Amino acid sequence: MQMKTGLAPRLAALNALLGWKNGHGFVQSNLQKTCEDLPQNDRALAYEIALGTCRNLADLDEKLKNLMRKLPEEPSKTILEISLYQLLATRIPSYAVVNSAVDLTRQLGLNDRIKFVNAVLRNALRKNFSRILENNAPPQWIRVNPQKTNIEEVISKLNLQDPETLFSKFILVPQVGDALKNPLFEKGFYSFQDPASFFAAKMCEIKTGNKIWDTCAAPGGKTAMLAEENPEAFFVASDYSEKRIKKIFDLQNRLGLKNVQITIANAESPPFSQQFDCVLVDAPCSNMGVANRRPEVLQGISKEKIESLAKKQLAILQGASAAVKKGGTLVYSVCSHEKEETSEVIEKFLQNDFLQEDFIFTDMAGIDKFFVAKLRKVES
Repeated sequence: MQMKTGLAPRLAALNALLGWKNGHGFVQSNLQKTCEDLPQNDRALAYEIALGTCRNLADLDEKLKNLMRKLPEEPSKTILEISLYQLLATRIPSYAVVNSAVDLTRQLGLNDRIKFVNAVLRNALRKNFSRILENNAPPQWIRVNPQKTNIEEVISKLNLQDPETLFSKFILVPQVGDALKNPLFEKGFYSFQDPASFFAAKMCEIKTGNKIWDTCAAPGGKTAMLAEENPEAFFVASDYSEKRIKKIFDLQNRLGLKNVQITIANAESPPFSQQFDCVLVDAPCSNMGVANRRPEVLQGISKEKIESLAKKQLAILQGASAAVKKGGTLVYSVCSHEKEETSEVIEKFLQNDFLQEDFIFTDMAGIDKFFVAKLRKVES
């Protein structure tokens, strides 16, 4: 069946959301795949629909419950969610939204649901729901690889006009898809990374000949940044599963990192003892500090979940600390500002052989919200 004009971005948004709902990655990472062959305008629309729908999912579902006895099964439910989002948050004409929803339902072979989808959306128009006003798309940054290029060359080759930059290594890019498709990406000239990661790297204070262990390294962004900038240091990048480790290997091959050894390791009971000058614990967390980029984290978050994560974070920090040399540093990082995952974890961890030297809550406009703490293992 030939796809009608205008369906491609909606189908891309639908598939990205369905993938996330089925446990296959974050919405934004799914969008990079589903939008791969779309032109720029269609990509932008797909990103707006998918991320906007996800960001407002609870509100959209509540409104849909007012239009029917119970929410339908997938994929009809997601078709209605993205369509209601378009009606309430975009300037797309209502007739175009309803028609595209019907066409999308037909495209998926759900002929028995066409009348249902059409009726629900027309009922939504009669309800005159309040508009969704907030829909700020998150900024997208790339980090330049100093082993292969410099920031001026990347700006020039990407044809960016006076882009915003940070720390002489990060560039704000207007279109993710364009930067992904550019041959420079595959050549390892740059990677996608938020500038908030700079603060974790800065706390490590790496010197020539140092040995560094990144304990929860996948997908490998922080390891890559540190290894690119410190070619005379040696890095071990680990994670707990073969699936997660594969992401680091892919990054290593693309960037040509020769000073990184990759291995599977459980940071809670590490295979190392007092071997590293610096150990980085970028712990699994609630991701509340990147909710604008990953709005799906707001679905299902609870006090109990955050408390459970905090116990895990403390266990990892305690385990990883055994690998730090005397006088070495232990850097703890999470993309969250929740006290249970930040200051309280550090307070519970601090022991006689570790002192807190520094910490930061990143609070710059346009970058992720990180907490980073630098701990020093005492000499005696």
